[in-house]
Amino acid sequence: WNKELSKIEVQTITPEDKITFYTALYHTNLSPILYEDVDGKYKGLDQNIHTSDGFTNYTIFSLWDTYRALHPLFNLTQPQRNNDMIKSMLAHQEQSVHHMLPIWSHYANENWCMIGYHATSVIADAVVKDVGDFDIHQALDASVRTANVDYFEGIGDYKEFHYVPEDRSHSSVSKTLEYAYDD
Repeated sequence: WNKELSKIEVQTITPEDKITFYTALYHTNLSPILYEDVDGKYKGLDQNIHTSDGFTNYTIFSLWDTYRALHPLFNLTQPQRNNDMIKSMLAHQEQSVHHMLPIWSHYANENWCMIGYHATSVIADAVVKDVGDFDIHQALDASVRTANVDYFEGIGDYKEFHYVPEDRSHSSVSKTLEYAYDD
């Protein structure tokens, strides 16, 4: 833990503030989690066994909660880990019957419990910061495909009207804001 926690050094006025900071930094390392056996095999979103090739597979992407701060932090402090997470997201998209990047993945399942398609923002942040060796063309294709799944949570209406109408989809204002950010 000292290796991970020493990536950021802070000076605080009180020892309690330093404890709070490093406790929070520790918490940033708890999720997403590794999701593969020692030989790289894991159960994919399609319920088949896959082997991670050239990356470590991760799961539990609570992206609505993490795209704004956690993944940009990873790009600075753990770029290889975030690169592996993006490759895991791309594998998720390939295995998805909807051909979508993860929304809120949990092991070999997609929970669909959040709005937006924030994997695109995680990918874009890594591209802008020139972090990782994932296939940028594959990532762009996966992002565009995800943004064009019209039947998902008002995306079709968003594309047609440039907003999500309240009378056609719940949480319409939130969805409009999230989709605008992700686009």
